[in-house]
Amino acid sequence: MPVLALAVVSLALASCNLFGSTPPPCPQVAILDQAKKVTFYRPGPGRDLTDVTFEVAIRDLAYECSYDFSDDGNSVTVNYNVLFVARRGPAAAADQVEVAYFSAVTNMARKILAKEQFTATLQYSGNEVIAQSVQKLTQTIPFSHGANIWDYHSFIGLQLTTAQWEESKRASSR
Repeated sequence: MPVLALAVVSLALASCNLFGSTPPPCPQVAILDQAKKVTFYRPGPGRDLTDVTFEVAIRDLAYECSYDFSDDGNSVTVNYNVLFVARRGPAAAADQVEVAYFSAVTNMARKILAKEQFTATLQYSGNEVIAQSVQKLTQTIPFSHGANIWDYHSFIGLQLTTAQWEESKRASSR
């Protein structure tokens, strides 16, 4: 009798997906490697350790997605939790740092189709040296009937100045 009960339960569980379909996977999502970390310095020409005010990094990214299929067009909504971690440097005078970051959608050729910019504020308490913040954001990506969602990429990154971008490229080539 236990074997029959197990067979009935297994059949019932297996039939849960007989009439529905498995949802498609989320689009490809990543932290843009050269835009995941930035160092801020106090004003002036100095760029050594004693001139650092803050170092900010995107440390982790969690996401989930849901699809909307309709006659008017399809879309996927991606909900992100982005973890920012900041380290206060020896030249920091403030108890918080604001950092601009972005979410962008590209096609297979990495042509930017949409980009939105946001600001994360990381607050320090007392003498803390490390601050962190989880930023929640939502991105909706429309796509046409028959399109492959894997043709789209979603990138999260820090919005860097030209000088910060060049410093990031130099640091990654070492």
